[in-house]
Amino acid sequence: MAREYRFETWDGHVWEFNDPACPLSLRSEPTGIEGAQFAFDTQQNVNQPGDTVKARIDEPNFIGLDVKVGPVAKGDEAESLLREWRHSLGRGLQLGTFHCISDDGGDRFQVVRLANTMPPPNYYKMRHSGVLTDADSDKVKLRSDESWWRKDPAVRTFTQGELATARVHSESDEPVWPHYEITGPLQTPTFGIDGETVTLPTILSGQTWVIDTDPDFFQITDHTGADRTWDVGDRWYKQAPAGDVDVPIT
Repeated sequence: MAREYRFETWDGHVWEFNDPACPLSLRSEPTGIEGAQFAFDTQQNVNQPGDTVKARIDEPNFIGLDVKVGPVAKGDEAESLLREWRHSLGRGLQLGTFHCISDDGGDRFQVVRLANTMPPPNYYKMRHSGVLTDADSDKVKLRSDESWWRKDPAVRTFTQGELATARVHSESDEPVWPHYEITGPLQTPTFGIDGETVTLPTILSGQTWVIDTDPDFFQITDHTGADRTWDVGDRWYKQAPAGDVDVPIT
């Protein structure tokens, strides 16, 4: 599967590494595209052959880039390009977004920061040749604070009459907490996914309630932005399962 790579940096630059018009390109495929490293939390007992895996520990993800700077016109233009590129990397606290785009239109991304100090930029070489050769290539290490690559949320809209047979297609490698927006009029609506339901108070015409079911961020707000979390006597505990599956709306 062919891939393209785009880096949207903290200062507004968008480096389209596969675009011939972009003055930056990659000498090789980035590392870290296939996911973060992981380790295991294990337990070992006397006389036990091997050990017992208790959990998987997912590390932050690191993306390695071997960047070719140029060729561009020698002189000020070349030196300015190298300065812009280095400035766009930031210094660890500034965040950018690195995209991996497949030829089927899939766009997954990670929010990243510069992981370590870069070597000194070769402004002299850049000014007098307009390009950094293999020996001078910028090898960049980006760090995502998360393990996972993300995609934009899968958004599906259903009318009240469609809900009886409604399904949402999941393409995630990990279970996902649903996010709902419910627009009235609805008399004490009861809904959820995959057989689990929770009942809400009546939602009047023109009102929309927004619900984040993730237990770490669980919140319900109404059309005025008011917090209605405590107006609901229960919460949802089911996630959309991982895998290439259809999940029924209940």
